[in-house]
Amino acid sequence: MKHCRQRALCAAIHSIFAAAATALVAVPAQAQEGAAPAAPAEASSAATQADALGLNTVVVTGVSGGKSKMRSSISVTDIDPQQIADFGPRSEAEVLHLIPGIRAESSAGPGGNSNITVRGLPIASGGSKYVQLQEDGLPVVEFGDMNFANNDYWLRYDANIARIETVRGGSASTFASHAPGAIINFLSKTGEEDGGSVAFSHGLNYKENRTDLEYGGHLSPDLRFHIGGFYRDGEGPRNSSYNTERGYQVKGNITRTFNGGQGYFRAYFKVLDDRAPTYTSMPARADIHGNTLSGFSSIPGFDILRDSQNSIYNTSALAVGPVGTATRVADLTQGISVNAKSVGFEFHNQFNGFTVDDKFRYTSQSGAFQTQFWGLETLAGTLAGFGAGSSAVYVNGPKAGQQVTQANLATGFISNGAAIDVRTPDIGHYANDLSVGRSFKLDGATLGAKAGYYHSNQDIVEQWSISGRLMEVGRDGALIDILGAGGAALTSMGLTGYNDQWGACCARNYDAHYTTDAPYLGLTYARGPLDIDASVRRDSVQASGSYAGPTRLAGGADVDGDGAVTGAERNVYVIDSAHPRPINYKVGYNSYSLGANYQFGKDVSAFARASRGGRAIADRLLFSSNIDAVTGGLSAGADAAAVARVRQLELGLKYRARRDWGSFGLFSTLYHSTVSEFDYDQTRTVGPRLNQTGYRSNGLELESVLRIGGFALNANATYTDLKITSDLVGQAAGTSTVGNTPHGSPRWLYAVSPRYDFGAGSAGLSIIGQSRVWSDDANTLQVKGRYLVNSFVNYHVTPDITLSLNVNNLLDDIAFSAGVDQGSLAQVRALGAAIGAQGVVSSRPEAGRTVSLAVRYSF
Repeated sequence: MKHCRQRALCAAIHSIFAAAATALVAVPAQAQEGAAPAAPAEASSAATQADALGLNTVVVTGVSGGKSKMRSSISVTDIDPQQIADFGPRSEAEVLHLIPGIRAESSAGPGGNSNITVRGLPIASGGSKYVQLQEDGLPVVEFGDMNFANNDYWLRYDANIARIETVRGGSASTFASHAPGAIINFLSKTGEEDGGSVAFSHGLNYKENRTDLEYGGHLSPDLRFHIGGFYRDGEGPRNSSYNTERGYQVKGNITRTFNGGQGYFRAYFKVLDDRAPTYTSMPARADIHGNTLSGFSSIPGFDILRDSQNSIYNTSALAVGPVGTATRVADLTQGISVNAKSVGFEFHNQFNGFTVDDKFRYTSQSGAFQTQFWGLETLAGTLAGFGAGSSAVYVNGPKAGQQVTQANLATGFISNGAAIDVRTPDIGHYANDLSVGRSFKLDGATLGAKAGYYHSNQDIVEQWSISGRLMEVGRDGALIDILGAGGAALTSMGLTGYNDQWGACCARNYDAHYTTDAPYLGLTYARGPLDIDASVRRDSVQASGSYAGPTRLAGGADVDGDGAVTGAERNVYVIDSAHPRPINYKVGYNSYSLGANYQFGKDVSAFARASRGGRAIADRLLFSSNIDAVTGGLSAGADAAAVARVRQLELGLKYRARRDWGSFGLFSTLYHSTVSEFDYDQTRTVGPRLNQTGYRSNGLELESVLRIGGFALNANATYTDLKITSDLVGQAAGTSTVGNTPHGSPRWLYAVSPRYDFGAGSAGLSIIGQSRVWSDDANTLQVKGRYLVNSFVNYHVTPDITLSLNVNNLLDDIAFSAGVDQGSLAQVRALGAAIGAQGVVSSRPEAGRTVSLAVRYSF
């Protein structure tokens, strides 16, 4: 701990470790864990039938005290490993399709970079702004929408997970920082059950191999452990002509119980070293009916379901440093690479009526985002940007040296997109959450109080090197150079310049650090069938550090050192390291949540809740007028931009029933939410990159389960009526979008999963769908609704060996989850005209049909 940045934090950590160690040493050797013996299989099955939605499960995420779902006034969903295995997700974001209320645009692929939100809260800037991903009760990163470091980069689902618990709305505002929308908590196995498993999976029609191994159990009556992980290798669900997936994860924990099973101390670790592809927008034909796009299909030369933007002819690019010369070669085959090492502990004990909990984790993590984005253009459109008389020539590939013509382009299109080389040497995070609680009996009622303090630090250290690059759109597309009217090269190896992409934004350095301190208090009251809880939280965020943007080198630079300034070397931007801008401000916000639940009988209850929460804006506030360039403080009036505030109202009903023929359960929640946020996305191609916007959402969540003998049906649906309520830029420019539906937001999301168990096997489907979405906030272009079908078959060869066949996208449908990139119908028609189609769009689609076979041995 000698490298701790803050002495007070180091002292606190040492004190906590010392106290925990003393407690462990003082525990009598004969102390026994207080867990009840495992129920017989028949009894367990009967309990599952009677409690179809798991309403007896005690909620451990985002709550003041341990209560069952039936008695809690929040919307909670659990998904278990079997549900996830049957669904066969190809990325962590795909797992979230099983949770009602969550909208996960999962088409980015296994590397991450998915957009995740809940209950109509906007995905204005990408990432996961209002939804926090946790591992065992602490966030993997503090802010879910950091540029090139979203929270789904740093988490991997594997066989170590016991269940995923999700709290939507409600007390997520007060029992977590910066997570007013939802907390999605990946809870690890901790060795309660002795045994383990090993599984091997293989892609039958795509290149991917994966091994999962996990094992745990008791070393003594009061000491248990669990350890496991995975290794994978291949291309992933799309073709890349080289391995884009390779990595592993190892996680482990050891738990000592004491105080007659009322206390425990758990230490754990994680090592994650993984690289995987992330996918960009890709072209497809489209049928046009009025202003609605549907009937998508592949264009000649590119399979929208199986190909990717990766190419063996575009694997690297020169990276230019602050002095204008090449400092290294960026590897564009890496996709998203992450390296995380974490250690932590949990302490829990009950004594003299008090309950003490402390969770701590320190994570050292780094990574990179290195890939090619596509921007769809015709040859004529590309040449028009370089002046009269310009021409194009293939740099490499089978047609190297030939002139580019509309006829010899593989698909009829050229990409003028971003070659992205973003390094993130430090996305380190540590957090400690300490709480003390006590309950009291008073006149037949139970009163409870829980006070806590959360402290965390998030580092955001990044260097951006993002250049424009021209290449042929198609499978393994070649690089393309542009020649001027006199034959002089205007580009170099397809590069239009160095760090010149997205408005010449993209020579950047971030050295930002955000410390969050949050005291919180929760109160509970329970009497008979009535439960009431109230909680408050005060988040204070201290931002420090510096950041630097680009400066253009007058006259260009001799990047390759050959003595001449040619082609892309005339257009060079470097980080202006001589003039860094400071970061030095503090912002705070208050949150509250008040809820009541009434249980009308053992099988039905209802609740109501009102909440207000917030989300401090981190790196996306930089490079805007909200930060004073001289002092690093907030500019006058920028408080509203520095924190996004969310208000929510909820009404919920939980019902379950058991009949002679089976059982069923229903969990429904009506919700109303409003949010005002500052929105900044440098990569946006449609609409303003900076804006202050407001939204209003009304909706309904439905979660249901039906079981009849060997048949089971899980059905979830979410209805959201979402509207824009303020649009600072649009209202000022006379192009207001107030009253419109935000782009990419469907009214309906649904997931229907039937399953049938037959003797030694089981089979089932999952149907995941959504209604139509608008492609722009102006509501001029929309994409028809879609659904995808996944299927599985499991067969128990022996009681310990299971064979599984999973098929994702069974019908091989083309599905876009968030509209298309084009700003207008005219652009769609113009691109279509280039290849004789009604329309051509560019968007990020879900992968096509993938079939995998797995064998699992339990021991």
